[in-house]
Amino acid sequence: MKWTKSRLLATSSFVLLNAVCTAFASETFPALTQDNKTIGIQVKIQNFTTSDAQQIKAAGFAFVRLDVWSNSLGSTAYQTQLKNAFTAASSANLPVLMTVRSLKALTSNTTDGSHDLATAGESFAQSVIDLEKTYHSQLLAIEIWNEPDLPTYWPTGNFETTFVPFMSAVCTSLNKRAASTPVIGFGFAKAPTKDSKSTIALTRILTDHPKCLNAISYHPYGMSTAEISRTQTFILDTFKLPGVASEWGVPSVSGTGGTAGQASKITNFITEIKKLNVPLFSIYEWKNNDSGSNDGERNFGLVTSDGKPKPAAIAVQAILNPQ
Repeated sequence: MKWTKSRLLATSSFVLLNAVCTAFASETFPALTQDNKTIGIQVKIQNFTTSDAQQIKAAGFAFVRLDVWSNSLGSTAYQTQLKNAFTAASSANLPVLMTVRSLKALTSNTTDGSHDLATAGESFAQSVIDLEKTYHSQLLAIEIWNEPDLPTYWPTGNFETTFVPFMSAVCTSLNKRAASTPVIGFGFAKAPTKDSKSTIALTRILTDHPKCLNAISYHPYGMSTAEISRTQTFILDTFKLPGVASEWGVPSVSGTGGTAGQASKITNFITEIKKLNVPLFSIYEWKNNDSGSNDGERNFGLVTSDGKPKPAAIAVQAILNPQ
């Protein structure tokens, strides 16, 4: 993933946005306004432990982001992993941003499958509702999907023709539930911009379901803080909702300067992003992933796969939880 060096913003360009985003944070994610802590970190349920949770809390992170695969919920072993992950988060009093998606195609009919997509949306929404009932007390928010604008993470077919019918059905079902957990979506890989496919989809969905989302999430990889500030303004002006960054990180590889470069880039970025008061910001990720498909994917962690702190973990703690 390409890294673009962050730039400081002039005070006059973000004071107003700061105030608006702070208000949205207080209203939408009240648990994160304590001590102005709005930055969390992603973990994988397969290897998230109580020890990890304690370290994450000590590092000063406000929450953890868990990725839940709806197509695996029928597995008893997977349900146990999920339960253990929530138990680990609870042990350190860490709220959970629960991102729910499917790794499998929602329907085999991707050409004229609006009915099938609606049925799949209703089924998916029920899975989300069931998860919410089980873990409601620990949930910071529920994020619907992760990077659907990339074919890899939207296995159902053409995004432009299948996403809106599916999500419209999801929204219809979620709007009927009684619970009050904030819902954010849809974890776009590219920040919404004028006429982008994410903006077109959001406009169609929110026109018909204006109360479906409490915030719009995207992943600002490669973006400077100036670009993020403009994105926040665009989202607020266009959709009357706050923008949140649910995934961003830097791997410790030669192209970023190794472990020292990772530490420097992440701490510089956090220092600058805190000035924008983005209501929610999640770093990718806590542990290295030895099963990643390439060197970068294996080395996003702030700690090694066996839990040893990298320079980034130490540097981040100095910012988020100075002693």
